[in-house]
Parts: sequence; structure tokens; C-alpha cells
Amino acid sequence: MKSIIYCIILFSLIHCSVDLRQVPPPSPNGNLNRPQSNLPLVIGKFEILSADRGVYTDAWRMAFKGHLTSSGLFSTVVTELDSKLISDFYTIDVEMKTLYNDKYNWWYTFPAVYPFTGIWPIQYRIAEYTVDFKYKLYKNKTLVKEEEISKTGKTDEFLYGFYKVRNFQRMIEETNLEAVNTCIKNLSESL
Repeated sequence: MKSIIYCIILFSLIHCSVDLRQVPPPSPNGNLNRPQSNLPLVIGKFEILSADRGVYTDAWRMAFKGHLTSSGLFSTVVTELDSKLISDFYTIDVEMKTLYNDKYNWWYTFPAVYPFTGIWPIQYRIAEYTVDFKYKLYKNKTLVKEEEISKTGKTDEFLYGFYKVRNFQRMIEETNLEAVNTCIKNLSESL
């Protein structure tokens, strides 16, 4: 009997958290035959200002490289450059910061906590995600462009909001993709 009570207490405290490590999905390849610039682009510093940045910084760098490659802006996009072979090149440094907030409307949700723990379907959860994407574009160590892009996404879940996180993760992924696409569009205008 004690084990059942412990299980009920445990399940009443379980809450699925949203995974913020959502990188933008790959984009379709653009016009790769005629790049906008014949100079290569080096992805220099790529920094994510977050507590768990070590886990997904490399994934973000590779996703960002894929989006830049498929955009057709540069002849080649690399993460390291052999300066002996190439004298002229662009460099981009990126700094990213994310902020995620979610809250519940407890007027609807309180029966899910007590007395109908785990079976009350109305768990109204509201989430907001903001990504600040700062970049600096250099041409041969000369600053060409510096910009900060901020995108915000919002979503909510009405039924089983404690447990259903798919819509929140999709919103984070789409907001990140929006920031990357805006960055690429602004880079295209400045070349």
C-alpha cells in the first residue's frame, strides 16, 4: 500500500520540461552555381550564452553552416581556414542568447494537482521563447556589418499541458529558424 502512495505522490510531481536545444531544421539548397560572393566565409566564434551550451554548440554551428552553404551567398563556408592558401575571406562571429518562460493558468489547471492528479485533462500552459542572435561580419579583419536580431515565439497547450511538449519544441525550432533566415537575408543585403 505504501508503494502505491509513493507512486501517486511521484506522479503528481512529474512535469515534462521543454527541451530548449532545438536547432533549425536543414534548408533546401539554393543556387549553388553562382554564389553572391566569390570569397569564402569562415565561421569564427560561435557562442551560445546558456548553462548547457556545451551540449549543442557544435550542432548549432553545423546547422548554421548548412544554412549558409545552401543560401548560395558564399563560394565556400568553412569552420577553419588555412590562411596560407587564401588571402581574402569573410569571417562571421555569432553570439546567441535564449530566454524561455512558461506558466500555467491555474484556474483551469488546479484539479490536475489535486484531487484529480494525472487524469484532469485541462492543463493550460502558455510559453514564450525569445532568441537574440548577434553577429559580426568581417572582411579580412575589417568589420563590415554588426547586427542583433531578436525573434519571439509564443504558443500554448490546453489539454495535458504538463506532459505534451511537442508544440513548444516546434515553436522554439521555428523561432530559431526565423532568426537564422533573417540573418542570412541581412547578410545578402550587405555583400
